[in-house]
Amino acid sequence: MIKIACQTIVFGNTIKDNISEIAGTIKKIGYDGIEIGARHFDLEKPDFYIDLFKRVGLKLIAIHVGGDFLNKDSVQKQLDNVKNIIGFGSKLECPYLFLSGLRKEGKTCDDYKIEAENYSKIGKMCNDVKIKLCYHNHDWEFSNDGSNGMKTLLENIPEDLMMLVPDVGWLTMAGIDPVQFLRENINRVEALHFKDFSGPRQFTELGTGLVPFKKIYDYAANLGRDWWIVAEQDQTIVGPEEASRINYEYIKNLNK
Repeated sequence: MIKIACQTIVFGNTIKDNISEIAGTIKKIGYDGIEIGARHFDLEKPDFYIDLFKRVGLKLIAIHVGGDFLNKDSVQKQLDNVKNIIGFGSKLECPYLFLSGLRKEGKTCDDYKIEAENYSKIGKMCNDVKIKLCYHNHDWEFSNDGSNGMKTLLENIPEDLMMLVPDVGWLTMAGIDPVQFLRENINRVEALHFKDFSGPRQFTELGTGLVPFKKIYDYAANLGRDWWIVAEQDQTIVGPEEASRINYEYIKNLNK
């Protein structure tokens, strides 16, 4: 069964102060779940969010984190911060921690190996409280400069420490066939991010751009397993509520 969640990034930078209203809007549209960036939470108030999501009727499926885990001067502080976020997520019974990598010009295979070492540490923290760490790709992990970023990460992090939440939009923009990527890595895939582009780094509502969602959806649905598909749109010109509505309706109608 496929369930649909909304990444709140489309609502901009006021999420923390308006989370109750945003959660209500997302539920009213029809979504089953919600994904929120860690910086939009007050980690000192887990009970507030437990009550909110229960009252609204939304499942917090993932907290999204990022960071510069190549910075030797700050990496331990960042790992400590992620540990606090994981503890917070555990209190909310959040099943996933979604992790984005760092975009860096000239990134090397050795850089990815350093990241893999730190991501493995995060994976162990997640395992301790029965949360699954999932890596969210962009396009730079598939660059043609010889760094082989995604390949390096997957080769250096065991499956039990890091799974995947493939962003099919970024895969498409990287020139990767999303369905082929899913086939090759299906044992590591836990959920999907649906994002659309009308051109390079031009975000648009689902179904109005270049990504072959119907083919991807059919592949996922035919596997006969439970899935979360997360609508994620970084920017919109039609407003966050309307964009979220369009994205939900598009995913819901893909099974027809």
